[in-house]
Amino acid sequence: MLRLATSRLGQAVPVLFLMSVLSFLLLHAAPGDPARLQAGLNSSPQAVAAIRRRLELDRPLAVQFGRWLTQALRGDLGTSYTSGEPVTHLLAQRAPVTIQLTLVALIIIVGVGIPVGVLAALHRGGLADHTVGAVSLAGIAIPNFIIGLLLVLLFGWYFPGIMPYQGYVSIPADPAGGISHTLLPALALAAGPIAIVARLTRAGMLEVLGQEYIVAARALGVPWRQIVLRDALRNALLPVLTVVGLVVGFLLSGAVVVESVFNIPGLGLLLVNSFAQRDYPVTIGVMLVVAVAFLLINLITDLLYGVLNPKIRASYRAGGG
Repeated sequence: MLRLATSRLGQAVPVLFLMSVLSFLLLHAAPGDPARLQAGLNSSPQAVAAIRRRLELDRPLAVQFGRWLTQALRGDLGTSYTSGEPVTHLLAQRAPVTIQLTLVALIIIVGVGIPVGVLAALHRGGLADHTVGAVSLAGIAIPNFIIGLLLVLLFGWYFPGIMPYQGYVSIPADPAGGISHTLLPALALAAGPIAIVARLTRAGMLEVLGQEYIVAARALGVPWRQIVLRDALRNALLPVLTVVGLVVGFLLSGAVVVESVFNIPGLGLLLVNSFAQRDYPVTIGVMLVVAVAFLLINLITDLLYGVLNPKIRASYRAGGG
């Protein structure tokens, strides 16, 4: 497992570097001048030029990137153009908000998607299976921001006072208030992944339930519940586990829109605002944090996959993969 973790971490370094280069280039190629936005539309060219020098935007792009990369390797992501605060400080303030939203959404995805997929597989061709298929298709087809807007309209206009539909409350500080404020955006964020996990679980369960060892276990009189929960579900969850790692990346990217819809002060809303203001250090900092989180989650997923699948462990012990 140590070989697996080392291999994945080694692969992450060039990915992060390439992401940083592309983000830096694309941001600077986007229309809009941070110096002009700070100085104001009616400012003189001299004032704009002074701000550009102060922000070091007058230097060549390669020099700017080299300076940013050198500071980033020391843990310094720069200073926000608009607020003057260190980017790391802004990220530390906003990251717990997005982490809370993502974790609640992930709990909903796993807690609903896997049981629903198992239910559909055990009742193949029945009403439950057809219902799960239809609802899953709708969940995949409808974007999360549409679901978020519908939830805001439902609980903000038609049924006000039942559930809070905007703002943020920390769960550790106020468990009841935090869960109630996070539930609706988490549902909007989790709707699509729930459908994917449910359909994948159903397919995996149907494949495993047709295996010979399952048939043999039933013939030997092993209780059906034990077969489903201990034998079939464990093997069916191997492909699901891989997808869950990708789902976390989907949740982090979807949080950009969902946080804006529900007015949640997380990394997503920070990214939207910083990009609108052409605040390059903050924008790149948020993108870097999301990329690192995505890579770490996929590393954890690979390690868990190795725990559940003995073939992976044997391959790395033998020096392969």
